[in-house]
Amino acid sequence: MIDLTIRGATVVTPGGRFPADLHVREGRIVALGALDASPAQVVDAGGLLAIPGVVDGHVHFMDPGDPEREDFITGSAAAAAGGTTTVVEHTHGAPVRDAGGLRQKVAHLHRRSLIDFGLGAHVWPDRLAEMRAVWEAGAAFFKVFRCETHGVPAMLAGDLLQCFRAAARIDGLMIVHCEDDAVTREREEALRQAGRSDYGVIPEWRSREAEEIAAAETALIARLAGARVVIAHTSHPEAVDLIQRERARGARLWVESCPQYFFLEEAEVLTQGPFRKFTPPARLARGEDAGRMWQLLASGEITHISTDHAPATRAQKQGGDIWKAPFGLPGVETTLTLMLHAVHQGWVTLERVVDALCARPAQLFGYYPRKGSLLPGADADITLVDPARPRTIRDDQVISKAGWSPYAGMAVVGGPVMTFCRGRLVARDGRPQGEPGWGRWLPGAGAAGAS
Repeated sequence: MIDLTIRGATVVTPGGRFPADLHVREGRIVALGALDASPAQVVDAGGLLAIPGVVDGHVHFMDPGDPEREDFITGSAAAAAGGTTTVVEHTHGAPVRDAGGLRQKVAHLHRRSLIDFGLGAHVWPDRLAEMRAVWEAGAAFFKVFRCETHGVPAMLAGDLLQCFRAAARIDGLMIVHCEDDAVTREREEALRQAGRSDYGVIPEWRSREAEEIAAAETALIARLAGARVVIAHTSHPEAVDLIQRERARGARLWVESCPQYFFLEEAEVLTQGPFRKFTPPARLARGEDAGRMWQLLASGEITHISTDHAPATRAQKQGGDIWKAPFGLPGVETTLTLMLHAVHQGWVTLERVVDALCARPAQLFGYYPRKGSLLPGADADITLVDPARPRTIRDDQVISKAGWSPYAGMAVVGGPVMTFCRGRLVARDGRPQGEPGWGRWLPGAGAAGAS
């Protein structure tokens, strides 16, 4: 018995595209192409593209922690509406630092997510001994900050080397926020002493130099330790080039970037202030900047795309001066749409987008081919997209608790039409379908029986 057949779609993989029906039984894809069966449900996908559900490897739903900004109920619904079927989450408000904390968080999130999810852990410099236990308990990755941020202490070079060696021994995955603590501290002290509270403090405080220094040092230490390391939210080409030097010498490095570094300009912070306060900040300053970023994505030097979804409401963003405003942007609802628009514009191929949003993240976290593919046996995580549908992004369409989008008013072409998570419809035409609780926790690669 076939539970669901999606007919008439063009299936897109990192290697190409082809017309095929997709057949689903008990939440898994069982066949592509013609099949002599009578499905319980048929979806007509004529004129649409079928891609694997997006795997977003970097979101902050702040649940538990600061759920007034976002929780799993709204965050997972927003992600589903944006074409995502798997998120990998960590919150700074209630960081996971040991195996017991991970188990408590899994229990807290029972029946709170619409889509499947993995969970990350943070590493404090004085708690490296906890890494093996939390990895074997099912953490999807370890997060490290190179500068003190969100109350999480900075990991300086000596501790980072020991941390990466510990990760290498268990083949754990590290995700590193690269801004140098000494540089950001010096800049903040100088700007505050000068009495600065104008919006221009953001790019001066969280500078290109701070990111480049931390990225170069982190990449070197990754090679020396032999660890698997993702450089998070890489914001500009010079930082990518520094990381590439160590990749060329054998370092096990991946470069994550986010849509804000392809679409938002550095100067926007001068007028938008707290609504462009995220870190690293937007860097686009010259006409050729965006083109170079698209080239790096097309070549694979930027290996994958995540959202770094870290929303705050308008009231929260405007609750103090620029120093007190929370960092972060909402993004789970718009990332796939923006990347499809880039395909429409000819900046990147659809196949590369599927690789960067679906296959590559699933491989990194140990979820592939169950996630990030449309192969027989994979979970029936399927996003149907219309590559030609025009739309203007609007704040009143936002499902996230943020209630606004940095891309509001932007005219785009292409977007998700239907999202299926393990064969169940979880979003249609930008609106979530069903109730939270369908989503399951996905233990990371270090857990016994993980797949």
